[in-house]
Amino acid sequence: MHSHAIPAGGDLLLLFLASLFGSAHCVGMCGPYVALCAARISPVGPSAGVRVLLRLLFNGGRLAAYVAVGLLAGGLGQIALAAGDRAGLRGAVSLAAGLAAFLFGLVLLGRARDPAVLLRKSGFDALIRDGARSAFRAPPYVAAALLGSLQGAFPCALVYGAASRAAAAGSAGAGAATMLVFGLGTVPAIFAMSTISPGLLARLPVRRWAGALIGMVGLLLILRGLASFGIVPHAIFW
Repeated sequence: MHSHAIPAGGDLLLLFLASLFGSAHCVGMCGPYVALCAARISPVGPSAGVRVLLRLLFNGGRLAAYVAVGLLAGGLGQIALAAGDRAGLRGAVSLAAGLAAFLFGLVLLGRARDPAVLLRKSGFDALIRDGARSAFRAPPYVAAALLGSLQGAFPCALVYGAASRAAAAGSAGAGAATMLVFGLGTVPAIFAMSTISPGLLARLPVRRWAGALIGMVGLLLILRGLASFGIVPHAIFW
């Protein structure tokens, strides 16, 4: 069965916009961790140039973490696609990834319970906070990059929705590129966190916008999978 690739101008644009809107809410909701990071990447004493450099390093660490997630998700997806090809079930990967992305979209819309809560209950987020406290004691430039990479690994429905799309990208490299697009959309909110109150960011009505966009990405993936099975016709967006 032949599977059309989803154009980068379609679902990846939606993914970028979802991260752009959703990251503002996530920054506002991360509470103590955001306060810890803000104190480290925007200290009072250094010059404006040093503060900008620290924020760039912080974002570089976050992007590296997202790219690593994309490499893993894309690589696993590539294996699943190969297995699906042999079984004549290539569309199953798109269907599974689409359903996952759609679920995380519902989570962001407040219509479903966040599966990431299981990781939080297991103590995964506490492990990250412990790592952050250790990173805080590192030299400033190293600390900024480490804190960023740790935030990139924090349990988050928005990140998991993006990772679902990365799993359907077709390869580890394409998955990494997908998560890089996602990560770039989060940069403006992270820069804003040192000048805008996290509480104000949390009150911005952007979480639902992000949920709707992630849900649309999931819907496109589902349609792509259905088209691979011949259930619906292929179209320009899938």
